Amino acid sequence: MRSTSMVLVLALCAGACAESARAARPADAFPAGVSVYASREGAARVAGIASDEPAHYFQGDPAVTPASEKQSYWPVLYSTLMPGVGEFTMGYKGRGIALMAIEIAAWTGYFVKHEDGMQGRDEYEAFADLYWTQRKFIDDHPLVYPQTGWTQEQLEQEGQAVSGSGGEWWTGYVPWVSKEEDKQHYYENIGKYDWFVSGWSDYDPTLTPPVPVSELREEYVEMRNQSNDDLDDANKFVWVSLAARVFSIAETAIIVRNRREKGEQASGGFELPVAVRARPRGFDGGELALEVRFR
Repeated sequence: MRSTSMVLVLALCAGACAESARAARPADAFPAGVSVYASREGAARVAGIASDEPAHYFQGDPAVTPASEKQSYWPVLYSTLMPGVGEFTMGYKGRGIALMAIEIAAWTGYFVKHEDGMQGRDEYEAFADLYWTQRKFIDDHPLVYPQTGWTQEQLEQEGQAVSGSGGEWWTGYVPWVSKEEDKQHYYENIGKYDWFVSGWSDYDPTLTPPVPVSELREEYVEMRNQSNDDLDDANKFVWVSLAARVFSIAETAIIVRNRREKGEQASGGFELPVAVRARPRGFDGGELALEVRFR
């Protein structure tokens, strides 16, 4: 961004020039002038110029001109949007490509694992709906069997009565949570706790003493664990992406800062691009403008 220019105008009028000087050049020629350049040390160079061009714009040679424009902070934004892009735009192509590859791999892994996890969830829920029922859970429960006709509320009351009694009750009471109340806990509870084992279709209530054994339940637990593992892995890929992004943002910011500091040092601690504008004024005079641009 450029601010307003400070222009120092030096008017050179040569109205009283000798006749021999008039004969030596055309009447509208531009008189000899000077061009001033800011060097790295802040010194000035003076060079004689003569030209018949109507206007001139002089700048220093590469050895003495100030540093180029300051490194912008745009690469930091690029790295925020996608890791590696900031490094790539600043010339660190290998590092940038590597970070972009990590980002692409992370999100690919996330979508694959998330899809696997959600598909597994649909499968184990369908499995439970097929092989576990609330009615069998109540009728074949060790606290009820061989009685029939109990309600869920009655079983809850009986379970609360034996809970914490200190006896050898093997199932351990767990409060009932319906699918409508909390779908996640419903599908978790029927596989996790022995209290609900009687609801599986292969459970045998005639065993004495009662044993919480069900192959269908074990298969269900394995399916559910696999689904949860896939979803956990999907979340890990998100963390990989986040780590790559944070690293890229931090690295890009450091590179930008270092480049800006080097640019200021190269220009002697300040950046004041200087140039001279020159134009003829009348037949015998001219105008020199020393322009200093503040950034």
